[in-house]
Amino acid sequence: MSELRRDPLFQRWVVVTDQRWDDLRASLRSPWAGPPELCPFCPGNESHTPPEVFAVREPGSPPNAPGWLVRAVPNKFPFMRIEGELQRSGEGIYDRVSGTGAHEIVIETPSHDDDWGALPARHVAAVLLAYRQRSLDLRQDSRFRHIVVARNAPARSLQMPHPHSHIIALPVISRRVEDEIRGLQEYYRRKERCPVCDMVRQELADSRRIVRETDGFLAVSPFASRFPLETWVVPKTHRHDFGALEDGGLQELGDLLRDLMDRIAHVVPQTEYSLVLHSSPLYPALNPQYHWHLDIRVRLPVGGGFEWGTGFFVNPIAPEEAARLLREAI
Repeated sequence: MSELRRDPLFQRWVVVTDQRWDDLRASLRSPWAGPPELCPFCPGNESHTPPEVFAVREPGSPPNAPGWLVRAVPNKFPFMRIEGELQRSGEGIYDRVSGTGAHEIVIETPSHDDDWGALPARHVAAVLLAYRQRSLDLRQDSRFRHIVVARNAPARSLQMPHPHSHIIALPVISRRVEDEIRGLQEYYRRKERCPVCDMVRQELADSRRIVRETDGFLAVSPFASRFPLETWVVPKTHRHDFGALEDGGLQELGDLLRDLMDRIAHVVPQTEYSLVLHSSPLYPALNPQYHWHLDIRVRLPVGGGFEWGTGFFVNPIAPEEAARLLREAI
């Protein structure tokens, strides 16, 4: 059973899954390399996953059978488990919380190899629909304080190479989001405005760091980007809750993300990247000051001891140059 432990110095939570060392070592040495017909996420192998909790399907196709476009299933090897009571305890100066939560997998496509840049925009919108619907359902559980959506792609080097995302409901709020909220509140206190809304206005006026703009969204290389080709996708108007995004917005966002992933693939072929959806925490209530956004990090072999030891980020590519590269990629 996993648990969360709080670091009393840095005030951050760590998930300890208590995996056996021999199992971890074996998985690192032997990533999944089997043929697609043995992949539990491929069509025809639905019985190898837990029963689906959401799916976008062909009309008339039965649950847990072929005919799906996107499936969401509980993770067989979760960080957080939905069973059991939420327990909080202390051990001297240390705090523990039971690993009570939820961990689901969104199987993004029947294709074993296609990343978002190779999918139609409507298909990416269907993945976003799964994010929205599962987030809306999970938030009904009063034990959960924060829902995180994350994906690593392409996943060819991982233990499960089929394109997929993770939806994780946590009984605590992460330090990263706590820091964001403190920054938002301090900015509001001084200026009575949202800093992300101000960022959108400034980037639209400047234009050098814009990768692509649509009616409702902006893809931009942040002014203080931490990583080469880091990109944020933000609603141009203030929105704190991704769960409130309407179907038309999902389609527009799906088109933007499909285009953006295609651009990244052209600039750095066969690279890996991570995407995280940041939406308002759930506790004590949805925070109207929050401004939801997607954070995309291209995973290049840069950084090392200085960054790890100091918390500084050293970015070798100026965000203005990163935006230019992505704009001109297609």
